Amino acid sequence: MPSKPKIHQPDDRFFQEAMSDPEVVKGYIQHFYPEIAWISDLSSLNLENSSRLRPNLKRFEADVIYRCRFQGTADDHFYFCLLFEHKSKPDKYIAVQVGLYIMELLSSIVKKRGRKLEPVLPLIFYNGKEKWVPQTLGGLFQGHPHHATLKPYIPDFRFLFQDATRLSPEELLQLDLSYFRSVLMTMAFRHRQHLIFKHLQLIFDGTEEKEKVSAVTTYILGVAERSEEEFLKQIKDTTFTIKPEVMSTLEQILERGRKEGREEGLEQGLYKKSIFNLLKTKARFPDWPAEELADFTELPQETVQDFIDIIAKSDKDKLLKYVQEELLADIPLNAEEMEKLQELVEKLLAGTDR
Repeated sequence: MPSKPKIHQPDDRFFQEAMSDPEVVKGYIQHFYPEIAWISDLSSLNLENSSRLRPNLKRFEADVIYRCRFQGTADDHFYFCLLFEHKSKPDKYIAVQVGLYIMELLSSIVKKRGRKLEPVLPLIFYNGKEKWVPQTLGGLFQGHPHHATLKPYIPDFRFLFQDATRLSPEELLQLDLSYFRSVLMTMAFRHRQHLIFKHLQLIFDGTEEKEKVSAVTTYILGVAERSEEEFLKQIKDTTFTIKPEVMSTLEQILERGRKEGREEGLEQGLYKKSIFNLLKTKARFPDWPAEELADFTELPQETVQDFIDIIAKSDKDKLLKYVQEELLADIPLNAEEMEKLQELVEKLLAGTDR
């Protein structure tokens, strides 16, 4: 089946978009790490090109790197990496990956002659469902029988770690009105979705620009356990000042989804036709080789060869299962098409018995 375009997780996309806004990051640092904010000139925040800084290092699903001056100095800087982890389960070896980030950034500085080495602070933002306290590198070796002897030689560092899911609604509601508050509330309530809909007014209060309204709306739709239609009804039943912008954005998103659905349906229909054509052609011309069948049906030769290999096993159930679960995976068949498929499978296997 033709491959679908890769769709990034809504969490990853929303985090990266939001944290690429220096004002959001400024609010994040000031709220969670006032001791860092105190020594930083946050007006100098500069978003770095992470792929340029560390081209050989595999990215997190979402990561953002900033460079910032220290207070009271013109040329003394530090880096910090804002890393986002959203997995079904906590990552036991997160310290190894973060360590690579830190060393890669330091290495990029060392390679620039005359450049003073700058500190790198790892900030990890997490909003997974399961409670998680990430282990340091030292913690990973804690149970080693020779830990006491080896401890001085094991590189270790701590994280600036924030688990948004554990933030209480009361704490979030005390934040000043801003897009930072909107982002944090939305992501913190990711697994407490009744709170998203309870506080829709407050969430959208900080999204004045159209792009921010769209980002928050898209994220809520992406993670919501209710349908777009239910969300639309929820908004219609809620009275709040930014409603026209939210409604407009939501309707655009829904229309885009309907359009993509129609295009996907057309693509699936053409692909389904090619598969049925393969079955009919093979039944009619059982001696045709894979190369000729692939050329006639315009399907990949590898797919056609796998299909021929399954037929050779002369197992009706296996062949039916292969066609439905492999060749036509996620493509529904109506009753008439199912009947036609069974008929073609019987003809194919009858041909192998001759």
